[in-house]
Amino acid sequence: MNSAPIVVAGDWHGNLGWARTVVRSAARHGVKTILHVGDFGALWPGKMKGRFEARLNHYLEDSNIQLIFIAGNHDNWAELEKLPIKADGLATLRSNVRYLPRPGRTIVQGLTVGGLGGAFSVDFRYHTEGKDWWANEDLTAEHVAEFIAGGPVDILLTHDVPAGVQLRSGLRLPGDILALANVTRELLAQAVACARPAHVFSGHWHQRRIDEIMRPDGGTTRVDVLNMENSRDGNAVLVWPGGRPLRVEPLRIFGA
Repeated sequence: MNSAPIVVAGDWHGNLGWARTVVRSAARHGVKTILHVGDFGALWPGKMKGRFEARLNHYLEDSNIQLIFIAGNHDNWAELEKLPIKADGLATLRSNVRYLPRPGRTIVQGLTVGGLGGAFSVDFRYHTEGKDWWANEDLTAEHVAEFIAGGPVDILLTHDVPAGVQLRSGLRLPGDILALANVTRELLAQAVACARPAHVFSGHWHQRRIDEIMRPDGGTTRVDVLNMENSRDGNAVLVWPGGRPLRVEPLRIFGA
């Protein structure tokens, strides 16, 4: 088994300069795979569409690193869901940029990695469908049922954070919006209970948190919530394949 660590990264929102810095920081540790928890910035509409992935791909090729991402609520769901899925469970945007669909799974350095992307945009009323918001961004009970049917995973990548994890929020949301946002979190908690991942990595909340979920089987799942771009000690972690639980340490992100 490859003993090199894997990097798991939080939201980048299409920030190419930051993404390049993460790639170069990962390369210093001999990393060959970066997993990304969504709000990657994939296929963002407009005159610069595709530029982020194309430029990032050059940096990934130079470092011999493959990036696998799930979608958040700031990724182009309309186009991502049309991509053909290959035998390894991934779709290809560029040679070194791959997409893990919802609900999907793949194998990375001997680990089964599942993906349940998506989140409810609490500010959707201020966005335009097909331009910067997509109605199919939300996780559904059908997605979770299909995912659970595939069996256990070692790592689960989610954009939103499973219910039960303590988070801080500076938003004062109306009750109806809060209820809609919590649907995804409750569904993710169901997925954790049934698929029994040792580790969940999430983003979306733009903060760094580590918590544990006690599962019905008596086991525990560690949840790492990753911060957004420009967080040098909170946007990404190193994960070493091997024993359970996996070894997880911060990735120090620095340099140009």
